[in-house]
Amino acid sequence: MLQKLPIDISTFSELRLSKYVYVDKTKCAYDLIMGGRRFFLSRPRRFGKSLFISTLKEALSGNKNLFNGLWIEKSNYPWKPHGVIKLDFSDLSSQSLEECKYSLVNMLAEVGQHYAITVDTSSKILSVVFGQLVLALHAKFGRVALLIDEYDRPILHSLHDIEYARAIRTLIQDFFTTVKSRDEYINFVFITGVSSFAKAGLFSGINNLKIISLNNKFSGICGYTDQEVDHYFAKHIKAWSDERGLSYSEMRSKIKNWYNGYHFGIDVPSVYNPFSLMNALDDQKFGNFWFQTSTMTFLVEELKKDIRQGEYKILNPTNFEVNEDSLGIFDIGAMPLPTLMFQTGYLTISGYNHETNLYTLDYPNLEVKVAFQKYLLQVFAHVDITSAGTLSAKLRVALNNGNVDEAISLLQQFFAHVPYQLHMPEEKFYHALLQMVCTASGIEAQSEYSTDHGRIDLILALPNMLYVTEIKFNRTADEALDQIMQRQYYERFIGCGKPVTLLGIAFKREPQIFEVTYATKKIKSITDHS
Repeated sequence: MLQKLPIDISTFSELRLSKYVYVDKTKCAYDLIMGGRRFFLSRPRRFGKSLFISTLKEALSGNKNLFNGLWIEKSNYPWKPHGVIKLDFSDLSSQSLEECKYSLVNMLAEVGQHYAITVDTSSKILSVVFGQLVLALHAKFGRVALLIDEYDRPILHSLHDIEYARAIRTLIQDFFTTVKSRDEYINFVFITGVSSFAKAGLFSGINNLKIISLNNKFSGICGYTDQEVDHYFAKHIKAWSDERGLSYSEMRSKIKNWYNGYHFGIDVPSVYNPFSLMNALDDQKFGNFWFQTSTMTFLVEELKKDIRQGEYKILNPTNFEVNEDSLGIFDIGAMPLPTLMFQTGYLTISGYNHETNLYTLDYPNLEVKVAFQKYLLQVFAHVDITSAGTLSAKLRVALNNGNVDEAISLLQQFFAHVPYQLHMPEEKFYHALLQMVCTASGIEAQSEYSTDHGRIDLILALPNMLYVTEIKFNRTADEALDQIMQRQYYERFIGCGKPVTLLGIAFKREPQIFEVTYATKKIKSITDHS
């Protein structure tokens, strides 16, 4: 019988006592506790931050029995218990500023109750209540640790009201200033969140806070590496591959394409999204598990804003090049799209230029790429997600069946809804838009494909067909097809084993006119005997 998978379990003690699979991250816990005092980690939502916080809590509490057989048990970790103040800011009420403050006061009182410490909350003053708790824990244990999970959740949930979000940020900043006032009594601090407000001064109240979000040493602190997947989940993958009638290596490759690809450092191993991986293994099917639980509303609304008009290269995110500082920027009301998408997990680091010190960003994997492109259609084509899904499915079927006329008609429907003011009078805009639609349709679309004769705009690979595609703007489809023919872009695909169609597509856009036209030529594959 397969060992249970800890889907949606973020309590270390429950996971260990109930014999769930646990991917051992205790060396990271050891390195943090033994190697420093104040840390901040940002990771996307549902990436294992809460479980790691819970792991730290049990280690700092000296509960060695929970760590039997794990890395830290065999180390020289001293197991001296701390008084641990663990706060989950995702549980804070953000209905009003007063409710947010009082719910934090109540959290501190509950920590006191856990340790049989009475904290006077009658004043409702955060600094007073926190000070009482820290001093009492220090008197009892001689060591105090502060763990804060999802510190930014109340702010992120209030971004629809900028002024209120700033007020919440000020409240949290004041609390961190209170933490600083008790610094001599607090031995260890660890804070997690999705976004880093460090550059906006939110953490200025905490002395010497070390940000480890892009620290190579801790790149695998959350999420699973290939090595960990092979070690902990091999039996689950084997069961799934047997069920599907695939070899283990075939199934392993598919899993990697769907859920691997996150990088949190320079030249570091990629990691899998743990939530999606475990749901896929449990259900034995591929799906957009993480994406379906994410809240896209804020990002979609941001994309619709006029101030975002210059950032529509989001259609081709490999164009994003940013420095490390910009990846950490979060200023309420003015956040660059690359930063927003990186911190929320829709983009990840795909490369680094050591000469320019710039990071390149891209989609991490197939799950995020396909699902996000579908949501982008809402923004650009002004269609709801259901309609976008229907049109996408029809486009995939039409192209797979070689029905180019139907496919172009569907593209006309997609692009005709794009407001004129969103259009850019450039070929690359339509190139990116076409790739977005094809990717959202589940079509393998490879952009800027290099050959000996030049670069092909787009290769569309389907089970039954392959399309060599050239795109023109305010020119003719025949010109596009002629370029494919003259430069012999198709040569390397003649032996691909499926019919090859050369496809020239032309977009014409004027204030009152939008047209998509095409020209095609079929090339027989060497192995095509029809």
